[in-house]
Amino acid sequence: MSLLAAIRPDSWDLPLFLHIIGAMTLVGATTLAATSLAAAWRSGSLALTRLGYRALLLGVIPAWIVMRLSAEWIADKEGLEDADLAWIDIGFIAAEPVLLLVIVATVLAGLAVRRAARGDAAGPSVGARVATGLVSFALLAYLVAVWAMTTKPT
Repeated sequence: MSLLAAIRPDSWDLPLFLHIIGAMTLVGATTLAATSLAAAWRSGSLALTRLGYRALLLGVIPAWIVMRLSAEWIADKEGLEDADLAWIDIGFIAAEPVLLLVIVATVLAGLAVRRAARGDAAGPSVGARVATGLVSFALLAYLVAVWAMTTKPT
């Protein structure tokens, strides 16, 4: 396969670069959100809850959009829209349904930040705990997709 990569047309470089950068940013921002929310859950820190929320809102969701749009772009350029490849299927399974979980986690984390900022909660709210679980699941799904994209199982 590395020989095929060596003779890849130059027109594929930009969409592939954007896809990889989007995926790397997505995994990094999801890791930041998961660790921040988990630490906030243990300590009850408003600053960590806010960091997790901002990582989701300003990092994960835009990175997902870049990753997903560039994935379609590169699949179109390579003619893989109708290909029955396991690694592409794993990527779609990890991207599409998990976005809904990320959106729910973002809303829950935002509500937890708002509630904690008003002083309504003595400790971490249930929403922050649920958001931590959802983001952790999303991170696991994204790591499986990274594995599939790099090893290309048949």
